[in-house]
Amino acid sequence: MRKRFLPILLVTVLFLVLVVPVVSAQEYIVQSGYDSPVSPAAEARVPIPVPFYALPLWVILAQLVFLPPELLLSLKLWAYLGIRRVSGSNVLDQDVRARIYGYIRQNPGIHLRGLSAEMHMKLGTLRYHLNLLRLNHKIAISEDNASVRFFENSGTYSADEQQIHKHIRNETTKKILSVLLERPMATRQDIADVVGVSGPSVSWHMKRLEEDRLITPRHEGRMTVYEIPAPVAGYISRQIRVPAVAPAQECTGMAGNA
Repeated sequence: MRKRFLPILLVTVLFLVLVVPVVSAQEYIVQSGYDSPVSPAAEARVPIPVPFYALPLWVILAQLVFLPPELLLSLKLWAYLGIRRVSGSNVLDQDVRARIYGYIRQNPGIHLRGLSAEMHMKLGTLRYHLNLLRLNHKIAISEDNASVRFFENSGTYSADEQQIHKHIRNETTKKILSVLLERPMATRQDIADVVGVSGPSVSWHMKRLEEDRLITPRHEGRMTVYEIPAPVAGYISRQIRVPAVAPAQECTGMAGNA
């Protein structure tokens, strides 16, 4: 296809370059309508549209010659390289796209700017390839008010597991979960002392974890202690590689391995 296209393109360009000047050099007369004004009593006429193919040959050829050079260049490039439709069967044949997909598999729950920083890749390039991966059902997207996060598709992660991966991508939240796995029923102050952050900062992270049902508060007298529910503790412990104190019992709908 490439070998046949190049001669055809050269012949077409040569034809346009040689023929258009000759045809356009033919004599024609333009007369102003103001020199022969129409009588007020004359019957009004509705203009009749002229189709493109009915125009003079030189007008048609001139239109072809003055096509945007970028269009001709892109057509030539597509034909030279071979037009190939991206589909589910070949979407990972492109090296950059395959690397992005592999990185998402290794880092479930990563967000766009995290991908850009860790892969040293421009946001525009990432958005283009991520969109193709999404359209061809290679990745799944989880959105919240703060960010959009990416996961391998094909039902690899349940909704609960996606929430867990979203939180353990944050180092402070990950440390809080580690403390609760090792020391169930810890207070907010206990967690702040171990993690090394302020009380208000711990409260902010704990509130988010509580909203997503990853921790449970319990009031004991004047103190509030926290624990990770047993059904999710085993999964979290495997993801952050910390031995779980609670029984390694999976919750309904959770996959055995990430």
